[in-house]
Amino acid sequence: MAKTVYVSWNTIHLHNDLWLQHLKLRKQLFVDEKGWSIPHTEDLEWDQYDTGLTRYLLTIEGDRVLAASRLNPCNYACATSSYMIRDAVLGRLPEIPDTLLTDPPCDDYTWEATRFTVDPTLSQDERSTVLAENANAMKRWAVDAGAQRLIMLMHPAFMKWLKKNGVMTRPLGPTVVDAEGNRMCVLEWNRPTSGLPLPPAAPDLPPTPCSLSR
Repeated sequence: MAKTVYVSWNTIHLHNDLWLQHLKLRKQLFVDEKGWSIPHTEDLEWDQYDTGLTRYLLTIEGDRVLAASRLNPCNYACATSSYMIRDAVLGRLPEIPDTLLTDPPCDDYTWEATRFTVDPTLSQDERSTVLAENANAMKRWAVDAGAQRLIMLMHPAFMKWLKKNGVMTRPLGPTVVDAEGNRMCVLEWNRPTSGLPLPPAAPDLPPTPCSLSR
């Protein structure tokens, strides 16, 4: 039965080759199958959003990675990048429209989820099952880590799929179309609080929020 493990740069060594496996899956899915023009070697895919602050959710069965996703804090920024949605709005990613949002979040309680990955050799039903486990693991991680909100750039149709699998999201911005005709929007998941105060911010976050400056 599939389960999800949480991996940070501090714990990669505790999970044998699972983290490396997920980079290989990303290359197989995004470069070999989808044909994305992104950094990669013969076997691995990575980009500027794989940083020391990144958290990885790896859905595994035994010692095999079946699905994965990546989480980055939205209050992080350096000289050339912050997180993917914000960088797109700032015009740093010309392949993604800069009209996704007018005010990308930079608070301590919001994380961006990206690189939803699944083993391309799985059947369609198997893909759906392990991706659903991974999506629900994101909710569990957010609650445990003190995150208040998750945002993700997806085709708007995924909102219905996420709802079916127990992850309630809503559009945070408009649906836009890129140069290749792909529709996308920013979806938002909010941690249910029932009026309770915010929990402590997730650990290891940089102390200074990013600013919306070019």
